[in-house]
Amino acid sequence: MRLLVLLSALAASAVAQSLLSAKSGLIHYTEGDVLLAGKPVELKISVFQTMKPGETLATEEGRAEVLLGPGVFLRMNDHTQVKMINGEITDSRIELKDGTIIIEAADSVKTNRTLVLVGGQEIVINKDGVYSITAGPQARVRVWSGELAVGSALLKGGKVMMLADGKVEKFDKEQTDSLYRWASRRASYVAMANMSAAKSVQADSPRGWTTGGWYYNSFFNMFTYLPGHGAWNSPFGYRYWSPGSVMAIYYQPPPPTYSGGSGGGFSGSGAWQSSYNPNLGYSTIGGRTGGGVNGSVAMPSAPAGGSAPSGGASTGGSMGGGRSGGGGAPHSGGGGGNH
Repeated sequence: MRLLVLLSALAASAVAQSLLSAKSGLIHYTEGDVLLAGKPVELKISVFQTMKPGETLATEEGRAEVLLGPGVFLRMNDHTQVKMINGEITDSRIELKDGTIIIEAADSVKTNRTLVLVGGQEIVINKDGVYSITAGPQARVRVWSGELAVGSALLKGGKVMMLADGKVEKFDKEQTDSLYRWASRRASYVAMANMSAAKSVQADSPRGWTTGGWYYNSFFNMFTYLPGHGAWNSPFGYRYWSPGSVMAIYYQPPPPTYSGGSGGGFSGSGAWQSSYNPNLGYSTIGGRTGGGVNGSVAMPSAPAGGSAPSGGASTGGSMGGGRSGGGGAPHSGGGGGNH
Protein backbone atom coordinates (compact mmCIF):
# COMPACT_ATOMS: atom_id res chain seq x y z
CA MET A 1 0.00 0.00 0.00
CA ARG A 2 2.83 2.38 0.93
CA LEU A 3 4.56 1.62 -2.40
CA LEU A 4 1.35 2.38 -4.29
CA VAL A 5 1.02 5.75 -2.54
CA LEU A 6 4.64 6.56 -3.36
CA LEU A 7 4.24 5.64 -7.01
CA SER A 8 1.06 7.73 -7.22
CA ALA A 9 2.86 10.73 -5.72
CA LEU A 10 5.76 10.35 -8.17
CA ALA A 11 3.33 10.12 -11.09
CA ALA A 12 1.51 13.26 -9.93
CA SER A 13 4.81 15.11 -9.63
CA ALA A 14 5.82 14.02 -13.16
CA VAL A 15 2.48 15.18 -14.57
CA ALA A 16 2.78 18.54 -12.79
CA GLN A 17 6.28 19.03 -14.15
CA SER A 18 5.14 18.15 -17.64
CA LEU A 19 2.34 20.72 -17.46
CA LEU A 20 4.77 23.39 -16.28
CA SER A 21 7.01 22.64 -19.24
CA ALA A 22 4.31 23.67 -21.71
CA LYS A 23 4.13 27.28 -20.50
CA SER A 24 6.46 30.20 -19.93
CA GLY A 25 6.42 32.11 -16.67
CA LEU A 26 7.96 29.45 -14.44
CA ILE A 27 9.28 31.06 -11.24
CA HIS A 28 12.70 29.48 -11.14
CA TYR A 29 14.41 31.21 -8.22
CA THR A 30 13.61 33.79 -5.55
CA GLU A 31 15.38 35.46 -2.69
CA GLY A 32 13.87 37.78 -0.13
CA ASP A 33 10.20 38.78 -0.25
CA VAL A 34 8.48 37.76 -3.51
CA LEU A 35 4.71 37.59 -4.00
CA LEU A 36 2.61 35.93 -6.72
CA ALA A 37 -0.95 37.26 -6.89
CA GLY A 38 -0.42 38.71 -3.43
CA LYS A 39 0.78 35.49 -1.82
CA PRO A 40 4.36 34.57 -0.87
CA VAL A 41 6.14 32.38 -3.41
CA GLU A 42 7.26 29.08 -1.91
CA LEU A 43 9.66 27.01 -3.99
CA LYS A 44 10.41 23.44 -2.98
CA ILE A 45 12.63 20.67 -4.30
CA SER A 46 11.50 19.93 -7.89
CA VAL A 47 8.30 22.00 -7.38
CA PHE A 48 8.03 25.37 -9.11
CA GLN A 49 5.14 27.82 -9.37
CA THR A 50 4.14 29.27 -12.74
CA MET A 51 2.64 32.67 -13.46
CA LYS A 52 -0.79 32.47 -15.08
CA PRO A 53 -2.16 35.09 -17.49
CA GLY A 54 -3.44 38.03 -15.46
CA GLU A 55 -1.27 37.27 -12.42
CA THR A 56 1.33 39.71 -11.11
CA LEU A 57 4.69 38.71 -9.64
CA ALA A 58 6.00 41.35 -7.24
CA THR A 59 9.30 41.67 -5.41
CA GLU A 60 9.65 43.71 -2.25
CA GLU A 61 13.04 43.43 -0.56
CA GLY A 62 14.03 40.59 -2.86
CA ARG A 63 14.68 39.38 -6.41
CA ALA A 64 13.28 36.73 -8.72
CA GLU A 65 14.24 34.75 -11.82
CA VAL A 66 11.50 33.66 -14.24
CA LEU A 67 11.86 31.37 -17.28
CA LEU A 68 9.99 32.57 -20.37
CA GLY A 69 10.52 31.00 -23.80
CA PRO A 70 13.39 28.51 -24.23
CA GLY A 71 16.62 30.28 -23.30
CA VAL A 72 14.89 33.52 -22.25
CA PHE A 73 15.53 34.50 -18.63
CA LEU A 74 13.59 37.29 -16.92
CA ARG A 75 15.34 38.57 -13.79
CA MET A 76 13.60 41.07 -11.51
CA ASN A 77 15.14 43.70 -9.25
CA ASP A 78 13.68 44.51 -5.85
CA HIS A 79 10.49 46.61 -5.76
CA THR A 80 9.45 45.40 -9.20
CA GLN A 81 6.08 44.22 -10.54
CA VAL A 82 5.55 42.11 -13.66
CA LYS A 83 2.17 40.98 -15.00
CA MET A 84 1.81 37.93 -17.24
CA ILE A 85 -0.24 38.70 -20.34
CA ASN A 86 0.38 35.60 -22.46
CA GLY A 87 2.26 32.53 -21.29
CA GLU A 88 2.65 30.45 -24.42
CA ILE A 89 6.12 28.93 -24.50
CA THR A 90 7.00 30.50 -27.88
CA ASP A 91 4.99 33.73 -27.44
CA SER A 92 5.76 35.29 -24.06
CA ARG A 93 4.13 38.65 -23.36
CA ILE A 94 4.51 40.49 -20.07
CA GLU A 95 3.77 43.96 -18.70
CA LEU A 96 6.38 45.72 -16.57
CA LYS A 97 4.25 47.74 -14.17
CA ASP A 98 6.99 49.04 -11.90
CA GLY A 99 10.70 48.62 -11.17
CA THR A 100 13.48 47.16 -13.32
CA ILE A 101 14.05 43.85 -15.09
CA ILE A 102 16.89 42.26 -17.05
CA ILE A 103 16.15 39.89 -19.91
CA GLU A 104 18.80 37.45 -21.14
CA ALA A 105 17.66 35.93 -24.43
CA ALA A 106 18.59 32.98 -26.66
CA ASP A 107 16.81 31.65 -29.75
CA SER A 108 15.00 34.99 -29.85
CA VAL A 109 14.39 35.26 -33.58
CA LYS A 110 14.06 31.58 -34.44
CA THR A 111 11.24 30.09 -32.44
CA ASN A 112 10.54 32.51 -29.60
CA ARG A 113 8.73 35.82 -29.36
CA THR A 114 9.29 37.95 -26.28
CA LEU A 115 7.30 41.17 -25.84
CA VAL A 116 7.41 43.58 -22.90
CA LEU A 117 4.71 46.22 -22.46
CA VAL A 118 5.82 49.37 -20.56
CA GLY A 119 3.44 52.30 -20.14
CA GLY A 120 1.54 51.34 -23.29
CA GLN A 121 4.68 50.95 -25.42
CA GLU A 122 5.62 47.59 -26.92
CA ILE A 123 9.20 46.38 -26.68
CA VAL A 124 10.08 43.30 -28.76
CA ILE A 125 13.31 41.32 -28.38
CA ASN A 126 14.79 40.82 -31.87
CA LYS A 127 18.12 39.12 -31.18
CA ASP A 128 19.98 37.15 -28.57
CA GLY A 129 21.32 39.53 -25.96
CA VAL A 130 20.94 41.20 -22.58
CA TYR A 131 18.45 44.01 -21.99
CA SER A 132 17.57 46.22 -19.01
CA ILE A 133 14.07 47.73 -18.90
CA THR A 134 12.79 50.19 -16.29
CA ALA A 135 9.21 51.39 -15.76
CA GLY A 136 7.90 54.49 -13.98
CA PRO A 137 8.80 58.19 -14.29
CA GLN A 138 12.32 57.35 -15.56
CA ALA A 139 11.16 54.59 -17.92
CA ARG A 140 14.00 53.53 -20.19
CA VAL A 141 15.52 50.63 -22.13
CA ARG A 142 19.22 49.74 -22.17
CA VAL A 143 20.69 47.26 -24.67
CA TRP A 144 23.85 45.66 -23.28
CA SER A 145 24.04 43.38 -26.33
CA GLY A 146 21.66 42.32 -29.08
CA GLU A 147 18.81 44.30 -30.65
CA LEU A 148 15.24 45.16 -29.73
CA ALA A 149 12.41 47.21 -31.20
CA VAL A 150 10.54 49.96 -29.37
CA GLY A 151 7.58 50.48 -31.66
CA SER A 152 9.18 51.15 -35.08
CA ALA A 153 12.56 52.21 -33.64
CA LEU A 154 15.47 49.76 -33.42
CA LEU A 155 17.87 49.89 -30.51
CA LYS A 156 21.26 48.12 -30.62
CA GLY A 157 24.06 47.33 -28.18
CA GLY A 158 25.45 50.23 -26.13
CA LYS A 159 22.33 52.40 -26.58
CA VAL A 160 19.75 53.60 -24.05
CA MET A 161 16.34 55.05 -24.90
CA MET A 162 14.19 57.19 -22.61
CA LEU A 163 10.67 55.98 -23.26
CA ALA A 164 8.97 59.30 -22.41
CA ASP A 165 10.49 61.24 -25.33
CA GLY A 166 12.26 58.55 -27.41
CA LYS A 167 15.68 60.15 -26.86
CA VAL A 168 18.55 57.73 -27.62
CA GLU A 169 22.05 58.01 -26.19
CA LYS A 170 25.14 55.89 -25.77
CA PHE A 171 26.06 54.42 -22.40
CA ASP A 172 29.19 52.83 -21.00
CA LYS A 173 28.65 49.07 -20.95
CA GLU A 174 31.57 48.66 -18.55
CA GLN A 175 29.63 50.51 -15.87
CA THR A 176 27.35 47.74 -14.68
CA ASP A 177 24.92 47.87 -11.78
CA SER A 178 24.04 45.45 -8.97
CA LEU A 179 21.14 43.88 -10.90
CA TYR A 180 23.37 43.19 -13.91
CA ARG A 181 26.00 41.58 -11.70
CA TRP A 182 23.39 39.47 -9.91
CA ALA A 183 21.97 38.36 -13.27
CA SER A 184 25.48 37.36 -14.37
CA ARG A 185 25.95 35.24 -11.26
CA ARG A 186 22.59 33.56 -11.85
CA ALA A 187 23.66 32.82 -15.44
CA SER A 188 26.81 31.13 -14.16
CA TYR A 189 24.82 28.84 -11.84
CA VAL A 190 22.42 27.83 -14.61
CA ALA A 191 25.35 27.18 -16.96
CA MET A 192 26.94 24.85 -14.38
CA ALA A 193 23.86 22.65 -14.55
CA ASN A 194 24.03 22.47 -18.36
CA MET A 195 26.82 19.96 -18.91
CA SER A 196 25.53 17.02 -16.90
CA ALA A 197 22.00 17.66 -18.17
CA ALA A 198 23.19 17.63 -21.78
CA LYS A 199 25.12 14.41 -21.13
CA SER A 200 22.03 12.79 -19.63
CA VAL A 201 19.83 13.66 -22.61
CA GLN A 202 22.38 12.39 -25.12
CA ALA A 203 22.96 9.16 -23.22
CA ASP A 204 19.22 8.44 -22.89
CA SER A 205 18.15 9.49 -26.38
CA PRO A 206 20.94 10.42 -28.82
CA ARG A 207 18.54 11.90 -31.40
CA GLY A 208 15.77 13.04 -29.06
CA TRP A 209 16.84 16.70 -28.70
CA THR A 210 16.77 18.77 -31.89
CA THR A 211 15.54 22.21 -30.77
CA GLY A 212 16.60 24.47 -27.90
CA GLY A 213 14.65 24.08 -24.68
CA TRP A 214 14.60 23.94 -20.89
CA TYR A 215 15.68 20.79 -19.09
CA TYR A 216 15.39 20.08 -15.36
CA ASN A 217 18.62 18.96 -13.70
CA SER A 218 17.64 17.41 -10.39
CA PHE A 219 21.24 17.24 -9.15
CA PHE A 220 21.15 21.06 -9.05
CA ASN A 221 17.37 21.37 -8.54
CA MET A 222 17.13 23.86 -11.37
CA PHE A 223 16.28 24.09 -15.03
CA THR A 224 19.05 24.74 -17.51
CA TYR A 225 19.01 25.66 -21.17
CA LEU A 226 20.07 23.11 -23.80
CA PRO A 227 20.59 24.39 -27.36
CA GLY A 228 19.30 22.21 -30.17
CA HIS A 229 22.70 22.02 -31.87
CA GLY A 230 26.26 23.08 -31.13
CA ALA A 231 26.68 25.49 -28.24
CA TRP A 232 25.17 28.82 -27.19
CA ASN A 233 27.58 31.47 -25.93
CA SER A 234 25.97 33.48 -23.18
CA PRO A 235 26.58 37.26 -23.34
CA PHE A 236 27.59 36.94 -19.70
CA GLY A 237 30.50 34.74 -20.78
CA TYR A 238 29.20 31.23 -20.15
CA ARG A 239 28.65 28.38 -22.60
CA TYR A 240 25.61 26.14 -22.86
CA TRP A 241 26.21 22.86 -24.70
CA SER A 242 23.72 20.86 -26.74
CA PRO A 243 23.51 17.13 -25.92
CA GLY A 244 25.30 16.11 -29.12
CA SER A 245 28.16 18.57 -28.78
CA VAL A 246 28.91 17.91 -25.13
CA MET A 247 29.27 14.18 -25.76
CA ALA A 248 31.47 14.62 -28.82
CA ILE A 249 33.80 17.14 -27.21
CA TYR A 250 33.98 16.15 -23.57
CA TYR A 251 32.60 12.71 -22.85
CA GLN A 252 33.41 10.68 -25.98
CA PRO A 253 36.62 12.08 -27.47
CA PRO A 254 38.29 10.14 -30.30
CA PRO A 255 40.04 6.98 -29.05
CA PRO A 256 43.84 7.01 -28.67
CA THR A 257 45.86 5.89 -31.65
CA TYR A 258 48.86 3.60 -31.33
CA SER A 259 51.81 3.59 -33.69
CA GLY A 260 54.93 1.47 -33.87
CA GLY A 261 55.60 -2.19 -34.46
CA SER A 262 53.37 -5.06 -33.61
CA GLY A 263 53.42 -6.48 -30.16
CA GLY A 264 50.91 -4.28 -28.35
CA GLY A 265 52.85 -1.01 -28.24
CA PHE A 266 55.09 -1.92 -25.32
CA SER A 267 58.61 -0.55 -25.15
CA GLY A 268 61.60 -2.79 -25.20
CA SER A 269 62.00 -2.20 -21.48
CA GLY A 270 58.55 -3.59 -20.87
CA ALA A 271 56.61 -0.36 -20.18
CA TRP A 272 54.03 1.75 -22.02
CA GLN A 273 55.34 5.02 -23.40
CA SER A 274 53.69 7.59 -21.10
CA SER A 275 52.36 10.72 -22.81
CA TYR A 276 51.81 13.99 -20.91
CA ASN A 277 48.94 16.19 -22.10
CA PRO A 278 49.52 19.81 -21.01
CA ASN A 279 45.85 20.71 -21.53
CA LEU A 280 44.73 18.08 -19.05
CA GLY A 281 47.57 18.57 -16.64
CA TYR A 282 48.35 14.97 -15.89
CA SER A 283 49.86 11.86 -17.47
CA THR A 284 47.32 10.35 -19.79
CA ILE A 285 48.72 6.81 -19.79
CA GLY A 286 49.82 4.91 -16.72
CA GLY A 287 52.84 2.62 -16.61
CA ARG A 288 52.53 -1.10 -17.35
CA THR A 289 54.97 -3.92 -17.83
CA GLY A 290 55.12 -6.42 -20.63
CA GLY A 291 57.09 -7.54 -23.65
CA GLY A 292 57.12 -6.20 -27.18
CA VAL A 293 58.73 -3.60 -29.35
CA ASN A 294 58.91 0.17 -29.18
CA GLY A 295 55.60 1.99 -29.63
CA SER A 296 54.41 5.55 -29.22
CA VAL A 297 51.03 6.84 -28.15
CA ALA A 298 49.22 9.91 -29.48
CA MET A 299 46.42 11.15 -27.20
CA PRO A 300 43.70 13.65 -28.17
CA SER A 301 43.96 17.10 -26.63
CA ALA A 302 41.20 18.81 -24.70
CA PRO A 303 39.52 21.75 -26.45
CA ALA A 304 41.55 24.96 -26.44
CA GLY A 305 41.10 26.88 -23.25
CA GLY A 306 39.17 24.07 -21.61
CA SER A 307 39.61 20.91 -19.67
CA ALA A 308 38.13 17.45 -19.66
CA PRO A 309 35.55 17.56 -16.86
CA SER A 310 33.97 14.57 -15.29
CA GLY A 311 30.22 14.49 -15.12
CA GLY A 312 27.34 12.57 -13.73
CA ALA A 313 23.95 12.02 -15.25
CA SER A 314 21.04 14.28 -14.48
CA THR A 315 17.44 13.49 -14.82
CA GLY A 316 14.14 15.28 -14.85
CA GLY A 317 11.47 16.96 -16.95
CA SER A 318 11.73 19.17 -20.01
CA MET A 319 10.50 22.55 -21.17
CA GLY A 320 10.09 23.86 -24.67
CA GLY A 321 10.77 20.82 -26.80
CA GLY A 322 12.70 18.64 -24.38
CA ARG A 323 12.13 15.20 -22.94
CA SER A 324 11.87 13.80 -19.48
CA GLY A 325 14.12 11.87 -17.14
CA GLY A 326 14.48 11.72 -13.21
CA GLY A 327 17.33 13.08 -10.10
CA GLY A 328 18.08 15.90 -6.60
CA ALA A 329 20.09 18.76 -4.96
CA PRO A 330 19.54 21.81 -2.78
CA HIS A 331 17.69 24.74 -4.32
CA SER A 332 20.03 27.66 -4.57
CA GLY A 333 22.12 29.79 -6.80
CA GLY A 334 21.70 31.48 -10.27
CA GLY A 335 23.57 34.20 -20.48
CA GLY A 336 23.27 36.90 -27.03
CA GLY A 337 25.10 34.09 -28.23
CA ASN A 338 26.22 31.94 -31.12
CA HIS A 339 24.74 28.62 -32.06
